[in-house]
Amino acid sequence: MKKYYFNDGTSQQGPFTIEELKGKNISPETPVWYDGLPDWTTAGQLEELRPIFVHTPPPFHAATVPVAEVKPVATTKPAAVTAPATPARSAKKSTAWLSYVLALVVLGGVGYLVYQDMEKNKGNTNSTTTMMTSATDSTGTTTMQQTTTEQATSTMTSAGDTAKTETITVANTEPVTTTPATTTANATQPATVTTTKPTATKPTPAEIKAKQAEAQKLAQKKAEEEKKKLQAAQAALAAAAKEKEYRNNWPKYITFGKLDYNTKGDGIDAFNVPVFNGTNAMVDKVTVRVDYMKKDKKVVKSETIFIYNIPPGSGLNGKAPEYKKGNNIKVFITGVTSRKLHFCYPANNGNPGDPYFCN
Repeated sequence: MKKYYFNDGTSQQGPFTIEELKGKNISPETPVWYDGLPDWTTAGQLEELRPIFVHTPPPFHAATVPVAEVKPVATTKPAAVTAPATPARSAKKSTAWLSYVLALVVLGGVGYLVYQDMEKNKGNTNSTTTMMTSATDSTGTTTMQQTTTEQATSTMTSAGDTAKTETITVANTEPVTTTPATTTANATQPATVTTTKPTATKPTPAEIKAKQAEAQKLAQKKAEEEKKKLQAAQAALAAAAKEKEYRNNWPKYITFGKLDYNTKGDGIDAFNVPVFNGTNAMVDKVTVRVDYMKKDKKVVKSETIFIYNIPPGSGLNGKAPEYKKGNNIKVFITGVTSRKLHFCYPANNGNPGDPYFCN
């Protein structure tokens, strides 16, 4: 299974599978490398890594809903009808009594007029009598009736018979009805709904200029941020390349200083072993082997010393012990570790292009 290494700008991490990289929150600009890749590249250049990036959705813009103009609708309420007031029981009695008296007065007057008319028209063959009558019901409604009476007198005479007179009376009654007044409420005027459209305010030249300046400022800020991201990615790639250079060519950068030791016959006094760090990162530990030899250059003893935390561009001394049976020495660097450089020597990760890379 292919495994990947990535650099977060300060340190190198890995190896990880694609599933493990999903939890590392890397971006398309993150430097990555895997076994078989000639050199570091960005994660966005690798087709198989593109699905793991976190995608941010575009800003949401709500859809504009058109505002429909609401026209006033006239509504007419039916006219209220006020029912006639129902008189109280005592009021009903008073009205009926008054109507009865008025009817008597009217009948008396009409009777007198009819009597006078009959007296004037005596002897006439035909006569017409008009009578006005009134009636009041229990609701207080007074009904006036006009009665017209026509009298026709015909005289039939035949020879040898005494004259007969027949009087035929025909009554023509036309009722006249009066009812109490009815009060009708005026119809309510329809309500009117008025909608007012907002008046669009045209921006002033100063406002337009301010908006343009703000938009330009935002665009410039965004461009600067993008530039910084690009520079950071390029710096990370350059740093990764430099670290690889240090690891693959470490003997050029991790070196010994001048060895100064004293011999006394067949013995060697204790002496300093200076080691210089020529990289740009802290070297955590350097392991040095010291071989003690006789005149025939035969190694008679070997000692191992450790030098810790050598700063970048500086050197530190390790202390080699004395040996009383030797008169010559040789020193060898047998191990180097640096977390900053992701460097572990002599461990070999199996990658021929960068065998000493480690986490």
